[in-house]
Amino acid sequence: MNKSIFILILVLLLVSCKENSKEHNAIINDFEIAENEYQKYTQENGWIRMSEITVKEFITELKFGNDNELNILSTIGQTDKNWITNSDLKFLISQIESKEKAKCVNRVISSFIPDPKNMTIGDQVISIIEAYRKNEPYPNELYICESYDKEKVNEILEWWKQKNGS
Repeated sequence: MNKSIFILILVLLLVSCKENSKEHNAIINDFEIAENEYQKYTQENGWIRMSEITVKEFITELKFGNDNELNILSTIGQTDKNWITNSDLKFLISQIESKEKAKCVNRVISSFIPDPKNMTIGDQVISIIEAYRKNEPYPNELYICESYDKEKVNEILEWWKQKNGS
């Protein structure tokens, strides 16, 4: 009797371990597939050197390709703190409410692959302005793919009015 129970427990453990192994392998395989797609995409589309691009050129690069692409903009380095001029700020403010689809920004040193599904030009503009307001180089994170609400837009527009004395 004890031998039968022992064998039954052993069989259950083996089956359970095998199922966990399948789940673990599926997660690893999914990650490897995504990583391979990202590497291929980066090789085909290259990356942007942040020290060699203007704000307006960068916004143009952020524009979404098509739904079949990863739509991630890989960057090398960061900008100087004085990258954004007053003219650039005016341009960024004019784009802050844009709902046009945008790529996520991903620094080449990042191991994370962001999902640009809900990203807009307006969201990316907010991230750029926030780095400016904090006096930080851009990109100021390993990846930038955050969506913002209307409250954040209003906060920045109010900041802009105060900055210009309007």
